[in-house]
Formats: sequence, C-alpha cells, structure tokens
Amino acid sequence: MSGIKRTVFRQGFGNIGAVILTVATIGASQEASAQTPASELESEFIFELVLDVDAQIDAGHTSIAPVAGGMFGGPRIAGIVHSGGADWITQVSGHSSLDVRITLETDDGEFIYMSYTGIVRSGENGRYWRVRPVFHTASEKYDWINHVVSIGKSKQMPGKVAYDIFGIL
Repeated sequence: MSGIKRTVFRQGFGNIGAVILTVATIGASQEASAQTPASELESEFIFELVLDVDAQIDAGHTSIAPVAGGMFGGPRIAGIVHSGGADWITQVSGHSSLDVRITLETDDGEFIYMSYTGIVRSGENGRYWRVRPVFHTASEKYDWINHVVSIGKSKQMPGKVAYDIFGIL
C-alpha cells in the first residue's frame, strides 16, 4: 500500500511540475512581450507657444515667474497669451519642477485655460525641458483641444520661454 502512495505522489508531482514549468514559460513570454512596445508613439504639432516672463520672485525653494503675455500659433489655432498667469518653479532633488497656469485667447476671440506641469534638468545630453499641458475651453470650435493628451518641448528663444506643443495620437 505504501508503494502505491509513493507512485501516486510521484506522478502527481510530475504533473504539478509540468504545470509549474508551463506557467513559468507563459509568464516569461508575457513579461518579454510587455517590454516590447505594441506600437510607436505618434504625435502631431499643435502650436508654438512663446511666453514673455517677468523677473522671478524668490520664495525660497520655489520661485514665481509672472507671465506678462505672449503668443501661440499653429495650423489649427493661434492667438495671444494674456498677462496674469505665472510659473511656480520648485527646486527638487537637482531638477526644477514647473507648475504653470495661463489664459490663451484665440484670434477669433475664444478663451482657453492652459495649465502645465513639467521638469527641467541638466544631464549629459544637455538640458531636458518637457511639459505636460492640459487645456480647458467652453468653445465649441476648439472643443477638440479639451480631449488632447499633449507634450511640450522647450525651444531656445532669447529673452522668452518657448515650447513646441504636440498632441499624442
């Protein structure tokens, strides 16, 4: 009787071992595929944003840079940036964390509230300066911008803060 139990146990363990091996193999292949993108990110240029910024106000670890105006323009939208916005720049662990809020007015008189957060840091490949804009408008004509996930990349313009803003498709 005890010999039968050992045989059953060994056969049962063999089946369990095969199941474990199969699950491990499936898990490893799923992990490998999780590391391979399903597709490339695509983007579309929305507009160039150019801000006039006044002198920063030093508030310790955070500086406040008042936005004095500016302009934006792209293939589907263009206009001005109203004064009254600001950029709250916080120094954190060797980088700057941005928090910006501004009001855009399109050439045809529609208003769009734009806020963005971002990161500025220096690295071996130069300065990394990226932002994540979010848009809010009640305009039916520009409602499309309420539904865009966007990323901005800084561009150098003497005396200005400037970005190219892209929608992620």
